Amino acid sequence: MTIRRPSISLYSIALVILLIAIGLVTLALTSQTVGRQLFKYNLESFEHQRSENYLQSIQSTSILLDNLQYHLSYTCDKEDISELERVSYYSSHIRSISLETNSGKVCGDHTNLSQLYGSPTNKIPLNSEVVVVANTDNSESIIQYRKKVVGGTITVDIAKQPTNALLAEACDECWLQVIEGNGVSLYTGNTENASKTIFSRPFTQNHALNNMVKPILSMPFHNKAWIKYYVTPSVVADYRAHIKPFLLLILSGLVFVILVMLYRRYHSTSIIKFLMLNAIKQNHLVPYYQPIIDAEKNITCGYEVLIRWETKKGKVILPDEFIPQCEANGVITPLTFQLINTVARDIRKLEMQHGKVLPYYFSINISASVLQDPELIDITRSALAHYHIAPHNIAFELTERSPIDNIEQAEHNCAKLNAMGIQIKLDDVGNGYCDFLALQKLQATTIKIDKIFIDDINSLAANTIVKSLIAFAEKAEVEVIAEGVETEQQAKILTDLGIRYHQGFLYSKPMPFDSLSNDKNFNV
Repeated sequence: MTIRRPSISLYSIALVILLIAIGLVTLALTSQTVGRQLFKYNLESFEHQRSENYLQSIQSTSILLDNLQYHLSYTCDKEDISELERVSYYSSHIRSISLETNSGKVCGDHTNLSQLYGSPTNKIPLNSEVVVVANTDNSESIIQYRKKVVGGTITVDIAKQPTNALLAEACDECWLQVIEGNGVSLYTGNTENASKTIFSRPFTQNHALNNMVKPILSMPFHNKAWIKYYVTPSVVADYRAHIKPFLLLILSGLVFVILVMLYRRYHSTSIIKFLMLNAIKQNHLVPYYQPIIDAEKNITCGYEVLIRWETKKGKVILPDEFIPQCEANGVITPLTFQLINTVARDIRKLEMQHGKVLPYYFSINISASVLQDPELIDITRSALAHYHIAPHNIAFELTERSPIDNIEQAEHNCAKLNAMGIQIKLDDVGNGYCDFLALQKLQATTIKIDKIFIDDINSLAANTIVKSLIAFAEKAEVEVIAEGVETEQQAKILTDLGIRYHQGFLYSKPMPFDSLSNDKNFNV
């Protein structure tokens, strides 16, 4: 019986992700360092958005000035000033606007432009058109856009973006923004009071602020300058207090989701366990038999026992759909013990029908957990004695769904089974937990090559693996069975490679006991 090794389930992945999320949220709630990093991350996100908004304002203003330049006479007369004031009034992107004509005249929407900026003016050029300029007392950094037009240069102070949302409600002296570039530092905030609160002393523009207090955020600005933010610990503390209810809500939601998942898994597992135990009690788990053929002699030499779940409505459920759950909840042990007795009973029926001891072996799939169960020996011995069948009629085929945890106990059980005359076979060799160490420890007499190699037997890789398994089997002096043989071509290649024992749909599908007893190919 071929059952693939179970992969990591979506349930497990989701559970791990949720647990990681809970850990991160808990850290954000309890760790000052994580809280500070969250504040920094959000501060940077808002600042990126502010920079993007400034860029969009410059682009919109540029389009507006392209049209404005053809409405000016470039004489700075009343009409020119009126046009500039009108544009400034109706555009939300313009804070102030001025015109410098090619002849040297200057005018704008403010009567005294020199009062807007300090003297000498502190500027950080970002490119040929955009500069950052300080206001009169260097307490605010202004984005200034200069555009060459047909009769001069128009200079626009871009409208100020709102204060970073994380600092909007912070006290004036609790934070300070610094834009540094070209040897100039421009400040935004309550410079005088903030310097005393953050740096514990007044500072001048020549001070190296990084040597006094490390900024909480330092990010490049247009590749020509740096934006730095300095805050007091109270700002981060207020931020953590502000987001705490949201984090608690998220944490509660995550915990609730995990509890629901665990409950549903437990409830589902309990239901499956109940259904399986009930199916065992009512004999709804029945054996099907698939012949193992000696391809050289074209005769049947044995059968693999394949379990099926026959529901009351007549539906047949394949083992892939319920065996993994049985192994997970421990039902696999009583299921296997019942199957041993059922197969022994069927063998006895066949012997009575034919009047002689059967030459065939019936290979029962057995999981690693059952192989390690000491009760397996007593159950097997009892079944042989109760139905008066020969030990050679029963074989155990170790499946690869899970590894053997207690190899010593499994080895001890196999030794007793071999002493009774019961063979041990390894299923799906090359594609699971049944490895060559198990072959040695468990005294196995047969290995079965997994169907995935038979499906692709024409490929070089699969063919090489099969040849390697054959070579190993010859040295270990064990038989080889190829399962999943479905075409004449596969059968011929396998025979040419020296594998004489085949199993698959090419020869027969698994059949219930009634079909087996009436099978014309069943000869003794």
